[in-house]
Amino acid sequence: MFNDKKVAVVIPCYNEETQISRVIKTMPEFVDKIIIVDDLSDDNTVVVVENLAKINSRIELIKH
Repeated sequence: MFNDKKVAVVIPCYNEETQISRVIKTMPEFVDKIIIVDDLSDDNTVVVVENLAKINSRIELIKH
């Protein structure tokens, strides 16, 4: 929570297997929800995000 407000970040991605982990891990602690919107990546982006979501409850994956 930031100044008594909830903060959500939406991250659109496509074939970001090598970068998405770093993006998520550098998200500030005041961000309450990290919404990843995958646009039918054909690499392992979804797998990477799903694995991170298992250990970080702030992460939500939407497959578009």
